Amino acid sequence: MTSRERMLAALACEPVDYVPCSFMIFRNMHERSSGQRDFVERQLALGLDAYVHVGHLSHALHPEARCTQWTEKRDGELLFHRRIDTPQGPLTACYEQSEGWPRDGEFPLFDDWLIGRAKESLVDPERDLEKLPYIFAPFRDDDIQCLRESAREARQVAEEHKLLQVGGWASYGQRSWDTDAGVMGADAMAWLSGYEPIMVLSLTAPGIIKEYVRIIHEWNMRQIAIYLDVTEADVIWRRAWYETVEFWTPDAYREIIAPALKREVELVHQAGRKYGYIITSAFMPILDTILDTGIDVLVGLDPEEGKGTELGAVKARFRAERRAIWGGVSGAISVEQGTAKDTAQAVRTALGVLSDDSGFILSPVDNVRENTDNAWRNTEVFIDTWRRHRNLPT
Repeated sequence: MTSRERMLAALACEPVDYVPCSFMIFRNMHERSSGQRDFVERQLALGLDAYVHVGHLSHALHPEARCTQWTEKRDGELLFHRRIDTPQGPLTACYEQSEGWPRDGEFPLFDDWLIGRAKESLVDPERDLEKLPYIFAPFRDDDIQCLRESAREARQVAEEHKLLQVGGWASYGQRSWDTDAGVMGADAMAWLSGYEPIMVLSLTAPGIIKEYVRIIHEWNMRQIAIYLDVTEADVIWRRAWYETVEFWTPDAYREIIAPALKREVELVHQAGRKYGYIITSAFMPILDTILDTGIDVLVGLDPEEGKGTELGAVKARFRAERRAIWGGVSGAISVEQGTAKDTAQAVRTALGVLSDDSGFILSPVDNVRENTDNAWRNTEVFIDTWRRHRNLPT
């Protein structure tokens, strides 16, 4: 089988020649690479089933909106301000610099690091939702053309090496104000509004959060349609790190998050592509609801940091529904911090529990980012152990 055939077969829970191994995120390798072709070919040299990302669909504010940013020193703190003026009124935010971030030239609209540094979040859900569409604006022709060009280059690499193509969300890209944009839901709400207001309002005023989700969902549907039209992505990924029961009750997830997710999956399926859902922790109480949305693959099963994500229980449910799993080993605990013995055992366990039939792609979850001797040594152990144990049991 070619790598693409193997990956597609695993995603469809069909027979494979052996269990594929594809790192869902591999930041320290990416930082050593000169570009996507180099990044992909370095992974191929290790024997991995690398995927090719089709490119990043950038976006800009609505043309009727204007963004102003400035810094000020106050009481020894460096504060970063953002104001977005819209026809419906202004959105304002203030973040304090901590550990050297934000900094000039790196002050994105979407980023995990904004949340803990916010003195004032950009979007107050109770008063600002009518302004939100000016952030999640229609995509510009120039940005679509840039994606088209990136997709053309990605297709060349993928066809040359017979590899899977992925779109929808990119873990790597140029640092810009919309760095972590992509197909997403609650992640965007956390970045724009902070965790607590969303969690509270999902229980006390769910209609507000449903409207918040609707605005982001409509933006998702537009960008998914673009990915499906101008790229040959085999899989569309949605990032959902903040769609777990650490932030949502099972009822709130079922009533607010799941309906939008299901419609996105249906759109992708209409085009004959696969839908991947990146969620790495605390999803067992909503697992049946996630499966009911029709996703093809859960990307990010972590047995160590996953908070209750027991491998055997997850595999049983996914086997019953003929859905795929991508993950199986903790990147942070087993690969970055563990010993070689820890890493090898984690790989053997994942393969033993999750690869009793097809429907499994092995990966560290969710990343290998530390550029240390231990991380690189354990990466080699990870891959060597996979090679020795990757054949399906007969």
